[in-house]
Amino acid sequence: MDIYDLVRLMAVLRSDEGCPWDRAQTVSDLRPYIMEEALELIEAIDSADNDKIKEELGDLLFEVIFVARIMEERGAFSINDAADSIGTKMVERHPHVFGKDRLSTPEQVQEKWTQIKARGNRDDSALSGVTEELPALVIANKYGQRAAEVGFDWDDVGGVIDKIHEEIGELQQALSSGKRSQIEDEIGDILFTVANLGRFLDVHPELALRKTNRKFSGRFRRMEESVRSTGATMAGMSLEDLETFWREAKKGDRDK
Repeated sequence: MDIYDLVRLMAVLRSDEGCPWDRAQTVSDLRPYIMEEALELIEAIDSADNDKIKEELGDLLFEVIFVARIMEERGAFSINDAADSIGTKMVERHPHVFGKDRLSTPEQVQEKWTQIKARGNRDDSALSGVTEELPALVIANKYGQRAAEVGFDWDDVGGVIDKIHEEIGELQQALSSGKRSQIEDEIGDILFTVANLGRFLDVHPELALRKTNRKFSGRFRRMEESVRSTGATMAGMSLEDLETFWREAKKGDRDK
């Protein structure tokens, strides 16, 4: 089955003789599935398992075709129109490949890309076009990148770290005030600055946090197994004892 067969398969699923669930879906209904499949593809890429990457890429492709079919039924556009749109955009944004521009470094390409995108913005803000549907850490990273492209950035990594310390100090003041909204604001400021520290060091904050989440999950599950092997429960143990089990669980990282 090739991609054209998959397009035809989706048409059958959405037909009157097709699947009731598939027929009932709207573009809005598909949003969580699209995000889930995109994240699962990232997870597969991180695993370096080619079979998983192939499977998750297919799952995400299915969601793309699903959206395109619904839009075609509305008379808005077809998947071929979407392909034509991205193809035209890529040709336009690669004048060094398809035009007369001569760019030799990735940095030159990035600068040119930013200039071309700016011409297509519907408003004059450097932040325009960043969708609020993205995970917050991704948005923070994009906002920081957009601001940096127009010169609003720290001079060096030391400035970012100083800003983190400043934000932590403001959080401590907020904790003293006891005002929940102020505490929330300061935690947000810390997270935003840490996200930009990652950007500054060429470490994507969302991917870094996902890696840490997997690491924590592995350690915590090993700790749970160790506690159960003693016949005890975590709820009945002191924090000091749990810390001992946690340190042992961390050693499992080195055993892999």
